[in-house]
Parts: sequence; structure tokens; C-alpha cells
Amino acid sequence: MKPFVLLPYLLAMLLCATPFGVVLQLPALWFLTDATYHANVYSLQQPGLSLCMLAKGYRLHALTVQADIDARTLDMLLEKKKGYVICSPPITQALCDFERVGEEVVFVGMGQANQEGPLFDRMILTQSDERIWQEALDTTKREALYIRSSDAHSLPKRFPTDLIVTKEESESDEQFAQRIGQTLQTNPIIHLYAPSLGAWALPLAGKDTLLWTVEASFRNVIPPANLYGVVAEDLCQAFMQLLESETEDIVVEKRLFTGREMRGSWL
Repeated sequence: MKPFVLLPYLLAMLLCATPFGVVLQLPALWFLTDATYHANVYSLQQPGLSLCMLAKGYRLHALTVQADIDARTLDMLLEKKKGYVICSPPITQALCDFERVGEEVVFVGMGQANQEGPLFDRMILTQSDERIWQEALDTTKREALYIRSSDAHSLPKRFPTDLIVTKEESESDEQFAQRIGQTLQTNPIIHLYAPSLGAWALPLAGKDTLLWTVEASFRNVIPPANLYGVVAEDLCQAFMQLLESETEDIVVEKRLFTGREMRGSWL
């Protein structure tokens, strides 16, 4: 093949390779997570989160480890690594008593303020999700039912009390499921909002006529076709705030991720 024929192909290859080479030169941001948090929270945000970090000049890498990771494994895993290492809430809890590892790593924990330990340089503080559930309920009509656990502290405002069902402490899961079923029979309910799930949800999860909005940790309990949305930490907002601010503690907001943002959803 003649040189002038090869030239367009070589230019095209060069144009494709240049952005890839630039990305490889960016500093890495490591997210140390357990398998459960990866499946329920990280995976639904990963595509947008990666682009979000690229826009800030970082390559995002997720490292999935055992929730009970030990110091030796952590040391081996992070050998020769530099930059930010952000830990999921379960990993933060597992590492809160660990001593400092490496001088070129900035450890960032996720969780409550009482989980701060000698290992962590900064913290992403998670909040209760009362606000986001209230906002979600504010957009609904009467075709929704809000289900509360027996230890729930908050009660939704501006929402019909007859469409709020609270599990009693003395009530079994079977009895609670039956009571919810009776409520569904007497009201045109199509959407269940449940911050917490128990065994009571299993008989209801397979009903084709119901849509669910649940906390992200219960995401895989509900069939994808019935899952309207999940409430989870907004990792993009949290990570961007971490990179833009020098304060030790960052507060992460929770938000509703609808079916349009999740693979295998009903939308």
C-alpha cells in the first residue's frame, strides 16, 4: 500500500490514541469498597461518576475488597499507590482503628463522625435520609403508601396519615404483610415508599402492579421491573466537594436515583 494511502489511517489512529494517552497521565483516585456497597450504590453511579472525575482531572479506580480487610492486605493493596483513597462506609468501619499506612496516600473515610480514626485524613459524613424521603413524597399523589419500620423516628409531613403504615414492635412480619395487603385492597395504591425492608416485603415484592422506592441497600430485593427508584449517597457530589475543598469533613447529601438512571429499570 502506498504511503499517501496509509496516511489517513495513521492520522486517525493518532487522534484516537492521544486522548487515551492523556487520560493515562491523570492522577488516580482510588475508591476502596466492599462488594455489597459496590453492587447497591457504586454500580448505579459508576458511568457518570467516572466522567465527573475525569472532568476534575482524575482517573477513578474502584477496588473491591472483603468487608473485614486486615492491615496486611491493605498495605499490600496500596503499595506504591499515591493520591486519594476513599473508603466506602463498611470499609471505613473496618479500618477505623487502623494506624497510618503510607505517606503518599490521603485516606478519606465515609460514615458517621464517631467513625473517624487515626488512619483517615478526611471524612465524608453521611446524613440521615429523612429530607430526601420527604421530598420524594412531596411529588406523589394519593396512589402511594409510605411504610415505616418500628424504630423509625421521623414521620412524613404533608402526607395523608391514612397512607402511612408503621410496623408495631409486637407485630410479626407476616402480620405486617397482611396489614399492608389489606391497605392495598382498600386504596388504589401503585407505589410503595419503604426506607427499610424486612421479611414482610417478600410476599409483596413480586406483585406486578406495584412500584417500589427503597433505600439503596435493599436495591436487589425488588425485581428490576418493579423498582422505581433508590435513595443513596450522591457520590459525584461528595467526591467533587472533596476535591474542591480543603476542609477535613465533607457532608454528603443523599438523592433519589430513578429508574431512568438505573440499568434494567422499568423505564
